[in-house]
Amino acid sequence: MRIYVNEKKVRFRKRLAQVASFIGIVVLIVGMVITLRIRPDNPRYTLWLAVALGALIIGFIAAQIGNYNLRHFAKRPRMDEVLDRSLKGFDDKYEMYHWLLPAEHVLLGPAGVFVFVLRDTKAPVKAVGARWKQPFSITRTLGLFGQEGLGDPVGEALAQAERLQSWIRQALPEEDVQVEPIVFFTEMVQITKESPVVPPLLAKDIKKYLRTRQKESRLPDRIRKALSDLFRKEADRRTASK
Repeated sequence: MRIYVNEKKVRFRKRLAQVASFIGIVVLIVGMVITLRIRPDNPRYTLWLAVALGALIIGFIAAQIGNYNLRHFAKRPRMDEVLDRSLKGFDDKYEMYHWLLPAEHVLLGPAGVFVFVLRDTKAPVKAVGARWKQPFSITRTLGLFGQEGLGDPVGEALAQAERLQSWIRQALPEEDVQVEPIVFFTEMVQITKESPVVPPLLAKDIKKYLRTRQKESRLPDRIRKALSDLFRKEADRRTASK
């Protein structure tokens, strides 16, 4: 399998993660110090209280930005690397693009065109139709300690698939290409399925799923090659412009 990664984006987001995390911690400490040291009898008590509150809010936001980027771009293996490893063994007719096309993670191959939305959650997932749920956790909801909330993976996957399909339709109007969304879990999470709108897949399931799709509806080589040329041209354009 051929793998193309926007390394410039990865390096930038890793740096952003470090800077945002540092700023977040410093500003949070400043806010906490002010809160602990300011006394009600201080003539500027209200002003200092407002400054402390603002510092805590800004610090929390910066820390969240840093935590998100650390989780997605600095953690090793990265989630995209886990996906790539789960597809190891496919030949060069399969091409994976990370952060280089109108959708973040795109796989092109004989089985078709697929958009992946990635999640690294460890809590059980109940995938019912378009509404997926997990047991409530405040740390996961706030994205603390390396855990992230489930969010709306179905909405993200459908939106990215539609965006990529519209882009392909404009570039290759003579071809009828269907883009399929997938939600990929990088952890061995327990999934309960009840007619999910988008397939939720684990690493152990993904190759079998794609092989089944290839048997059901194989993408003609002519269209695959046209898409490969289009995708590579776009990947070159994006990396050259940054």
